[in-house]
This record gives sequence, C-alpha cells and structure tokens, in this order.
Amino acid sequence: MLSSILTFWKSLSYTTRFSVIAFIAILPMGLFSMGILGALLYYPVSFFLTSYPTLNDWTGDWVWPATIGVGMFWSFGFIWAGLAWHFLRSKIHSLHVLRVMYALICWAWAAVLWYGVISSNLS
Repeated sequence: MLSSILTFWKSLSYTTRFSVIAFIAILPMGLFSMGILGALLYYPVSFFLTSYPTLNDWTGDWVWPATIGVGMFWSFGFIWAGLAWHFLRSKIHSLHVLRVMYALICWAWAAVLWYGVISSNLS
C-alpha cells in the first residue's frame, strides 16, 4: 500500500507536488496566523475592490473570521494552479508563461475570495 502511494507521488510533476505541499502548509497557517495571512492577501487585490471600504474601515463580528477564512481557503488556490499547470504544460511550453499563470491563478483566487466575503458582508 505504502509503496503504491510513493510510486504515485513520484509520478507527479514537481509543480503538482509543490501545490499539494503548499496547500497542506497554508491551510493551517491561515488559521494559526489569526487573520494576518488573510489581511495580507487583501492588499494585492484591494485595487480590484475599490468600490468597497478599505480593510481599516471594516467593523463588526464578521471581520476577524473573514480574514481567517480567506487565509485558510486561499490554500485551495494552489490546488487550482497546480491542476492548471498539469493540464496546460503540454500546450504551453514556456516555463515563464506557466509560472505567471500559476501566480495569476493564486492572485485571482484571493480576489474571488475577498470579493465574495466583502460583497456578502458589506451589502
């Protein structure tokens, strides 16, 4: 059983393995950082959310759980980016384009999470 799991793990590409490890590492970090990771993720996407008040202007019981939740759920972005890399590496042969795509997917996932949280709590 263990040898088949190790064989499967070794058959995965480096980026897919990195994405799984990043997911496993970032998920608890979002919780244990007590919202710092979620708050830090807000700043790269804040220009996308200019129609809403800034992070410093938010008040209420929803703010701290939102920053913790976004930090935790952002880890799934690594899985989405790893899957995209896996399926597009045969079509896109430029390593630089794949890396930019990976980073954009992680950024876009943070933007989607923050947009969902802000629009549902500040409306």
